[in-house]
Amino acid sequence: MNTLIETALGNPVVAKVLQLLGSLLAILMLAWLARRMQLGGDPRIHGADEARALAEDAICGFEAQDIVVDRAGIGALARDGLGRVLLIRQHGSHFATRQLTSHAGVRLDGRFLTIATDDRRFGTVTLDLGDQAQVWAASLRRLGAAA
Repeated sequence: MNTLIETALGNPVVAKVLQLLGSLLAILMLAWLARRMQLGGDPRIHGADEARALAEDAICGFEAQDIVVDRAGIGALARDGLGRVLLIRQHGSHFATRQLTSHAGVRLDGRFLTIATDDRRFGTVTLDLGDQAQVWAASLRRLGAAA
């Protein structure tokens, strides 16, 4: 039996196959460990309460009066009593927010509202807001009107 193992290990093809199997096993173990630790994943906003908390985390004292969440949960819009509007969007495994100061980058297409901010790194966001898309597009037209 020992000679059979020694002969197999001396074969370069068998050594490569064993190396491949070992690497595959290590990858599967790391994937299992990451899943067990709940790393990564696909973060979504699961409702107005979560969007409200994200807005409060972004700007201390921001108390959202009106909130709309994208149907897929990838983003949201929140407005406070002072008329400030925050755009919340998925950014990797977290969320990023920007305060909207103008309606210049807002485009309505049916139930979709596309918003581009002044920050090019933030990118353009398209939110599926359903029936609320027209309501929010109309209200965003007032942004920057006093300036």
